Amino acid sequence: MSDGYQDLATTIDTLVHRTGLDRGSLFDLKRLSFHTSLPEADIRRLLDGGELEAAEVDHQEVARRIQFLMDTRLCREEGPGGAVRERPYTAPEIAAGIGMTPQWLNTLLSQRKQSSPNLKHAGRIARFFNVPVNFFTDEPAEALNRVLQSEVLPQLSALIGNPRAAVRNRYALEIQHRLGDVVLEPPVERALMLFVDGIAREESPAGRASHRRADSGNHSCADDAGRVSAGAKHS
Repeated sequence: MSDGYQDLATTIDTLVHRTGLDRGSLFDLKRLSFHTSLPEADIRRLLDGGELEAAEVDHQEVARRIQFLMDTRLCREEGPGGAVRERPYTAPEIAAGIGMTPQWLNTLLSQRKQSSPNLKHAGRIARFFNVPVNFFTDEPAEALNRVLQSEVLPQLSALIGNPRAAVRNRYALEIQHRLGDVVLEPPVERALMLFVDGIAREESPAGRASHRRADSGNHSCADDAGRVSAGAKHS
């Protein structure tokens, strides 16, 4: 493992302590896989301090990473009635977006092409999918290091620096961190806010006091029978 990653691991440990989040909450393997193309098992091994078997980032690996982007990056388009739907990009759309022919792209993805895209083509593909160009060339540890530094650390630093007390609550912090940049549909967002508001009301001092008053007014049959019996003795 590189010295750079060890330094990053120390920083993550510090953030774990400051946020109160455990490593299981801090690291979203699916999200890290999305940003690196690494399998979740490999990411977990790297996060646990292990090393992966050395493998050259050759033209086949570059083709795999391009295919990974095609499989995971979706095109948003508006359908009938204004409904937004997501779908994978087609090969012709990608080829047009990077200024190449569909045949060239298909040859690259079929791995019959024995060389990786040149820097110009790699840059175009990276811009099309909104990833850094070293997405195609980083070794696994470098890729994970890049994403932790560019995605996880800034987000956690922003959350920690937020002065609002609600965000400092470890559970609110964990929810916000897990959602990341996910955009919720309006009905889902409203339902989530209603759910959170309900919990906030129940757990507020007023809510707890209301529960205590309600509990003090609830009596069992045995309690009622005891009071009747006591009243009869004094009558």
